[in-house]
Amino acid sequence: MPRSGTTLTEQICASHHDIYGAGELATIRSLAGELGFDQPDPAIFAKAMVSLTPTKAKELGSKYLGHLNKRNGKAARVVDKMPHNFELLAFIGLILPNARIVHCRRDPMDNCTSCFMHNFSDAHGYNADLTKLGQYYRQYDRLMRHWAKVVPLAIHDMPYEETVADFETRARGLIGFLGLEWNEACLRFHETERTVRTPSRWQVRQPIYSSSVERWKLYGDALDPLRAALGPPVQP
Repeated sequence: MPRSGTTLTEQICASHHDIYGAGELATIRSLAGELGFDQPDPAIFAKAMVSLTPTKAKELGSKYLGHLNKRNGKAARVVDKMPHNFELLAFIGLILPNARIVHCRRDPMDNCTSCFMHNFSDAHGYNADLTKLGQYYRQYDRLMRHWAKVVPLAIHDMPYEETVADFETRARGLIGFLGLEWNEACLRFHETERTVRTPSRWQVRQPIYSSSVERWKLYGDALDPLRAALGPPVQP
């Protein structure tokens, strides 16, 4: 989800000398569009996925890697932090079987409250209404649980609350998941000079902090529609 710690996570990675943070790329969605992902009828994309040949899958994967190489052809790892790539993990698994997925997670109430408070583009229309936002979060969570069971990709959870509570442990685990040796610069992510274009661009210039944890409690009954839409917590 947006506002789940994706910018912080990318900044930790991009502070490593072998990792390039590419920001939020539209490339995956564009490639899925070649198979009809953006068509009104979802059956079009589903049928195209079923009939996708290894040759076509390799071609699409090569297009993606070629796009990354144009941005940075030297880094050992490149981070594409587009949050809504979560919708396409099955597609990613077919065209990029060696991809490693970092799943940024955050408390649902905090995550949705932060989304509601930001003026996103029209593509994020779900965030303008607390009930729709809660329903959207439930569907996102349901889909990620499904992918974890059926998609043959390495998926690493990065829970925001645990990251700010035990930063070094989580940062080391993240870099290890990416198959790289540890670099102390990752602990000084706020000193890394790079362009950040998301709403969190100022937060990642600061050392790690925990003041955003349980921030939703400041708003009391005003968030009742969100709480109702989220429903009871789904057990792991």
